[in-house]
Amino acid sequence: MPFDRTFFFNQVRPMFGGRLTQGQVDGMSAIVDEWEQRLPDGDPRWLAYMLATTFHETARQMTPVKEAYWLSEGWRRRNLRYYPYYGRGYVQLTWRDNYRRAGDHVGDNLVDHPDLALRPDYAAATMFAGMGEGWFRADSRGRHKLSRYFGHNVNDPVGARAIINGYEPGIAEAIARYHARFLGALRLVVPVRGGLEAAFAPELVQAIDTRSALPTAAAHYDGDSEFTEAPRAPVFPVGGLDSDLAQPDPILQMTAEIVTGFVSNNKLDPCKISELIADVYFALSNSDDLSRRRQLAEPDAEYLEGSEEAEPRAA
Repeated sequence: MPFDRTFFFNQVRPMFGGRLTQGQVDGMSAIVDEWEQRLPDGDPRWLAYMLATTFHETARQMTPVKEAYWLSEGWRRRNLRYYPYYGRGYVQLTWRDNYRRAGDHVGDNLVDHPDLALRPDYAAATMFAGMGEGWFRADSRGRHKLSRYFGHNVNDPVGARAIINGYEPGIAEAIARYHARFLGALRLVVPVRGGLEAAFAPELVQAIDTRSALPTAAAHYDGDSEFTEAPRAPVFPVGGLDSDLAQPDPILQMTAEIVTGFVSNNKLDPCKISELIADVYFALSNSDDLSRRRQLAEPDAEYLEGSEEAEPRAA
């Protein structure tokens, strides 16, 4: 399902200090392009986590980078034992065997030409395959891959760091917060003309009460052009890359219910839509006590139109 990219970039811009460079836009576009070609109806938590991982691994550049990119090639040659197969890409592809595997996947010779791993399309394809199939790490339970941490019965954006590097205190939690912000910008809400009208994506509309007054289609603006997003059948595949299951995620289901109630009774600041959803989702995801989830996730006045600017906090 194509995403509203104008809305997406507007919503993630605050994560980058209020301004996006062309390189950041191009880098994120390559990732979303790969998603739309490979998993257009897939679980958006997977895409959000890959964007969050890229956000961390590239120091917010969102373009494929070399390992220790701030240092010289001579330093890498002297200090990295897997040279010349050091980290490259959105996620740091390392070791000859992984370069061979990635080359086979994209149909090019990355062993003889490792810098090809810096091509945005190759880097995106490598990240999708590597994180989706569990190329990088494994334990006694099997490969660390996206379906192990995001599925109908599991939602673990903190534990998902094991896909790349294993659990790293502080870093894993930070990436989980980035994941929540990206998820809020991807497909949960679209802006509409005339102030703010709630228009959740159909997946979430169906996940809550079908009697809800929230529309499943909404006219909205992209620049000066108005167009209508038609209702779509809800799809929420979970499991592995080859899964044909379709189940609503219970955390998203509860997120939709809480945010719907808040939207119905308050006038929101449009600029804070994705932040609201991300914060509710993150609070729910990180509370093991179901009885406390609603209390933790209840929004406060910082999201209301005309409210004072919230205190700065980590993206």
